Amino acid sequence: MNKLTQTLLTGAALCALGAAPAMAQPTHPAMHVTALYAGHAVNKTKFHNPGRQHITYTYGIYSSRQLVLDQKVPIGSFYKWNSSGTLCSNPKQKLKFPKKTLYGKLSVATETYSFGCPSGPTIYYGTDYKLTDPAGFGNTDYFVIKDLGWFKDNGNKYRGTLNMDVSLTITE
Repeated sequence: MNKLTQTLLTGAALCALGAAPAMAQPTHPAMHVTALYAGHAVNKTKFHNPGRQHITYTYGIYSSRQLVLDQKVPIGSFYKWNSSGTLCSNPKQKLKFPKKTLYGKLSVATETYSFGCPSGPTIYYGTDYKLTDPAGFGNTDYFVIKDLGWFKDNGNKYRGTLNMDVSLTITE
């Protein structure tokens, strides 16, 4: 799968997540998440809050990657929580995931960009995958990444959870 296709799929997934809650409940405050792929903000979306202080969304990432044994490769896009919908904010964020999967190991990856923010650069978080078992070639590895964020909107504090169900097909 080429980079353009991966970018479009990531944007489509986040757009779908943003549209469904928006149609169901047109209220504020909102959950703000930005996806970053290959150095570009590919989607800036606002998920409408259905009246809770803790908001949870889940979506799937389906990817086929060429991997080399014991080499780290980023999985999907990088994500960042935004307070009050601004890319220049830096609310607290934490990734939770299994350290070891069926065929590999996961670790935190970061990308730093400024986008002209006067407060300085902002950090986007993602996950690196390292194939450790040669039996993984031709198979699919499954795991869940939870991106926890504590953000503000209209002066109120919220906790959000973005669940990413990942299916990674491993090719040589």
